[in-house]
Amino acid sequence: MILRPLAPVSAAVETAAAQARALVERRFAKRKAVATNALIVSPDISVPIACMVRDISSTGARLELIKSVENPLGGRAKLPGTFTINLRLDRMEVDCGIVWRNGAFVGVRFLSTPRTHMRNGR
Repeated sequence: MILRPLAPVSAAVETAAAQARALVERRFAKRKAVATNALIVSPDISVPIACMVRDISSTGARLELIKSVENPLGGRAKLPGTFTINLRLDRMEVDCGIVWRNGAFVGVRFLSTPRTHMRNGR
């Protein structure tokens, strides 16, 4: 077997690869990996749905729906198109809209600025 050196990559191929990377990563803001407990609340759902914020940026977040007594469906739970996320530890809340959904994961865009949330029994 004869091994030949690889041909140099042309500028056109490098440009195409850069464009492909740009299409894959379309986010405006960088995301930071986190693991923060939160609740999804909305007048359209009877019981808050537990979730874990897996990554977050200034413009949105990736949530993982958690299976619990209140949410036996876990990632299959039906969600309204818009809702509020209560970040329990930070005592903050922010209004969100669903951008994408994949199994138990939900990508959301922030529709408001975060505001202080006071606990009321939870």
